Order: sequence, then C-alpha cells, then structure tokens
Amino acid sequence: MSGTEKAMQGVADTLREFWAHRPVRPRAGRKLGGVATGIALRYRIDPVIVRIAFVALALSGGIGVPMYLAAWLLLPEEGDAVSPLEALLNKGRSSMSQAQTVLLGLLMFPALAFTFGDGGGFQVVVTLAASIAAIYLLQKNRGHLAPATTLAEPPPVPPVPGAPAWDPLGAAPFAWDLPEPAPRPQPPAPRPRKPRVAATTMGVAALVLAGSAIAGVWVPWFTAAHIIGLLVAVLAAGLLVGSFVDAGRGLIWLLIPLSVVGFGLTTVGWDGPNDFGDLRSTPKTVAEVKDKYEISVGSVMLDLRELPDSGSVKTSVEADLGELVVHVPKNADVTFNCQATSIGELNCLGKQAEGSTAQVDGTDLGADGEGGLKIDLDVLTNVGEVKVLRD
Repeated sequence: MSGTEKAMQGVADTLREFWAHRPVRPRAGRKLGGVATGIALRYRIDPVIVRIAFVALALSGGIGVPMYLAAWLLLPEEGDAVSPLEALLNKGRSSMSQAQTVLLGLLMFPALAFTFGDGGGFQVVVTLAASIAAIYLLQKNRGHLAPATTLAEPPPVPPVPGAPAWDPLGAAPFAWDLPEPAPRPQPPAPRPRKPRVAATTMGVAALVLAGSAIAGVWVPWFTAAHIIGLLVAVLAAGLLVGSFVDAGRGLIWLLIPLSVVGFGLTTVGWDGPNDFGDLRSTPKTVAEVKDKYEISVGSVMLDLRELPDSGSVKTSVEADLGELVVHVPKNADVTFNCQATSIGELNCLGKQAEGSTAQVDGTDLGADGEGGLKIDLDVLTNVGEVKVLRD
C-alpha cells in the first residue's frame, strides 16, 4: 500500500471513529438543539467557540445553517440510543417526535436552496471541506478524551472537619457551641410563567391572514398559495423563538398540515376558475354543447348521448382536482385527448393510463364505423380521474 493510500485509509478510520463515538446533544446547557454544547462536551472545549464557529459558517455562504440542521438530525439526544433521523427510519427510539424530525428535514430544503442558490457554490464547497477537516482534526487530537458530563464548573470547597452544618467553612469557630438555628419555613416557590409564544404567534398569524385577504382585493400576488406561505413562515418563526424558551411546541401541529397544503397548491398550480362542487350537463342539440366545461375542484359529468346522429361538435372538459366523466353515443366518431398533468387515472374509450403526467389519445369510430356524428373531445385535469365512456 502506497503512502497516499495509507493516509486516505487513516482519514477514513478517523471519520468512522468519529461516527462511532459521535457527540451527544445534552438536555441542559443548550441554546437551540444542543449541537454546539454536545460537540464542546465531547471534545472538552468551550461551547462558545463552537457556537461562534457555526455563526461564522452561516455568514460564510450560509453553509452553517444546513450543517447545524444536519447535526441536529444525526446526533442522538442525551438518553437516546439513536439519532432522530435513525428513529424515523425505525432503527431505534428517539425522544424527538417524528413530526419534529420531519419539520427539521423540511427546513433543510430552504436552507440548502439559500446556500447554493446565490452562485457561491465554490465558496460553499471550500467551506464545507474546511469544516470536515476541522472535524477530522478534533477527532484525531481530542477523540481519545472521555466526554465531559457537564460544562466546566469550579470545584466545590470541602467543609472544615467538625464544623456545624450552618458554618461548613469554619468561619466562626467561637460560635460552634451555640444551638443549631431553626430552619426558616420556605415559602412555596412561584411557578415560573412560560412565555406565551403560541398565543402571540397565533395572533400574528391572524393579522397576517386578515391583512393578506384585504390586500388581495387590490394586489393579485396574494393568492391562496402565497398566503399559506406567509402563515407557514410566521408559525416557523414562532417555533424557532419558542425553542429558546421551551414554549410554543403545539404550533407544529398547525405548521405541518399548512405546509402540506401549501406544497400541494404550489405543485398543482391552480389556474382555473374559483368554483367548487359538481357540474352536470346533458345537451340535446349540437348548438347546446359549450366550447368548455370547467371547474376548479369537484366533478363534471357531460352526457352527449342525446345528441342527434349527424353534425359535428368540439368541446373540452377541464378541472384542477376532481373526477371528469364524458358519455358519448355508441355510433359517434370520437377523436379524444385525455390528460392528467400532475397525477391521475385515465380510462378513455378503452385506452388506460395512470400515474404522473398521464395521457392517452386516439380516434374511435364506434360500432357502425366511420360516419354520423363527429365529436372532437379534450378532457384535462391536474389531479383526478378521467373517463370517456361509450355506453
């Protein structure tokens, strides 16, 4: 084995040793997730130095934020056998709930997008490499040290032998013969009042919701997706503030469903009309057939079976989310195009497809072959089920 190979093998062994004896996030003495305090205890260094390092990394291209979140997910908490991410993968039990773990994972996406989205890729890569080198040097030089159990404190002063309990340091030996003073009754300690982080955050969220609804009358930017995004930002800020004062944890149960709804709105892209419900139509003449049957969320049933046996119609049926069903006459010549642009299930005159961006098209001449009523049909949905039936 060459010298370079030996060196690389030594680096790999050191990093594996770091993972096997990785820092543990303590419950006491931490400011946020306990990452900096855990690293400081593991390698017996001042936690202020570690916190300053994370702040410097955050200001140097932003890499410190995703690094801290990653360490939060990968380092176990005091008393836990595995890290939150390992617990999410059913490799053990962690005191952090799965909902909190998922939230931290979701926060990684905007953190990484901010870090790599400003054209500072080279700086970020260099900073990340320097951080890995620092971890390697810590493990190499201080990995043999036993982790400290608590932050450094001054050693206790031993009591003077023979001194009474009220004078353990022997400051007044002339009064040792006096009787022990009776203990004073201690008043009950006032119960600490937690900051009302959740109530304050909900109040701010209500103001943001009301202000956005009013502003939406004049400013088109305030769509449902954007308003939900603002609410998610407010709730996430409340959770962040609450993590410093041990309050506001209940906000997560509102943040998660709002995040899911916001993700769905931005993924599907709601560009249709703002109507909901069911749409039913059974035209009896060619003139009664509309150019488009459109709904935002709901179901559409278009029955063309009562049209005459001759003539030509062209129409489309569209929805953002829902079920679209079109019935065509048995002998009509039908040219059709069925699509689900996001995800859906299609069954159009015997042609079937399902999944994301599904599409089927074709021409079906009916039981009598070519001739008679001609129908040109487009059936489109973002998410849902599409059927064109000849029955």
